[in-house]
Amino acid sequence: MNQNKDFNYQIIGSDSPSKFVFLHGILGRGRNWLGLAKKLSSTQQCLIFDQRGHGDSFKPEQGYQLHDYVEDLKDLLSQLNWSAPINLVGHSMGGRVALTFADLYPMRVRRLCIVDIGPTSNWASMEAILEKIRFVPTPFADRQQARLFMETKFLDRYQDKLLMEFFYSNLRSINNRYDWVFSKQGVRQTLESSRYRDYWAEFKNLKMPTLLLRGEKSQDLSREDYEQVLANNPNIKGQVVKGAGHWVHAEKPEETEVLLRQFFNIADGADQC
Repeated sequence: MNQNKDFNYQIIGSDSPSKFVFLHGILGRGRNWLGLAKKLSSTQQCLIFDQRGHGDSFKPEQGYQLHDYVEDLKDLLSQLNWSAPINLVGHSMGGRVALTFADLYPMRVRRLCIVDIGPTSNWASMEAILEKIRFVPTPFADRQQARLFMETKFLDRYQDKLLMEFFYSNLRSINNRYDWVFSKQGVRQTLESSRYRDYWAEFKNLKMPTLLLRGEKSQDLSREDYEQVLANNPNIKGQVVKGAGHWVHAEKPEETEVLLRQFFNIADGADQC
């Protein structure tokens, strides 16, 4: 990935008038969207990047309100001279960033897709993330020690291999120890900053065509909230992805690709790696 003013980003696909930006969720990284971006890159130019406090992007001590992430996206688009309206896709926290960006800068977004996040905050889900971070006794001495813990104690406790691999992917060698690649302080600030408000107004304000994807088994976007969002704004269409939980695009990548191609009117042609 390239470095540009402390943002770790990657552009997939050659220059095209149709441009996509993918935003990862909490604890995620830009590469969480890499597989799907590659699938679309034969006709679309796609941007993925690590948001502040995550991956290899900058990690300030403060500044983890939602609007900080929104302004980061605006600044990065300006740095890249992407001035035309974009197609914007965001998962979880990234969905909240995408939603707020679209609400504040509607002329910058052509079409919007929000993946498994809704208008109300779910502190139980947020606290569950923090509990898992606390459970992992970082730093580890080396990669082998980290892997052993994740494959035994973490997997025994949480019984979810996809979840285990997701958390393990956030561990890497830092100063000869294996530690979290994200800012723990930043993650906590991000989660707590969204604890005391809802986003009904932002959903209701959306003017551009919007797709709301919900995992059938999601505990982060309730069916009641999902249906109410659709009822409140005719510009928002919904799809429930059967068999998926919160990580819709990771659990059901083929189904997610089909839905995005349909919504963004992308032909299923030869894909570029």
